[in-house]
Amino acid sequence: MPQTAGRAARQPESQCRYQFILIRTTTWWARSIPGPAPRASRRGGPATGQIVCLRLTGPLCGGTAQALLDAVGARVRAAVPSPYAVVLDLSDTSAADDGARAALESLRALLANCHTHLRLVLPEGEARAALCSNGAASAIGIDALHTSVRAAILAAHAALPGPALVTPALRAMLSQPPELLLPPPYSA
Repeated sequence: MPQTAGRAARQPESQCRYQFILIRTTTWWARSIPGPAPRASRRGGPATGQIVCLRLTGPLCGGTAQALLDAVGARVRAAVPSPYAVVLDLSDTSAADDGARAALESLRALLANCHTHLRLVLPEGEARAALCSNGAASAIGIDALHTSVRAAILAAHAALPGPALVTPALRAMLSQPPELLLPPPYSA
């Protein structure tokens, strides 16, 4: 019996050593395996990184169309990660002429090449009616026309892949004014 009692007394000590060695080697082994790649952090969450909100500070007409295309194209190319949607506030545009309609169709095509969706904010009834004439609204998409920036941002966020959760980043984006695009020089 004394051997059994001695064995029983020694087992916890040997088990402690084995556990210590096992933990130590497991920790070393776990450190040698590369973990998952760190995720790219977005400054402000997915809503702010995937939706770019711009406001044209001046009327859109045929003479300012090319400058608008250049400015929006440069802003979209500069965004990291590539935006899912661009919300363009045209509140200062009271009426849309043929040049403005052509510019918006060209902008939609340019953004579609970058896999980016266009959302337009046109609170003025005349500008909305002028844009809807001649089939321009069907080319851009009637669901892409909104009466407020808030509605356009929420619609763009709802169209994002995945759950459309209202996050603090989205709330912050809704409370901030759109980024201003300086009025492009008028060329007649």
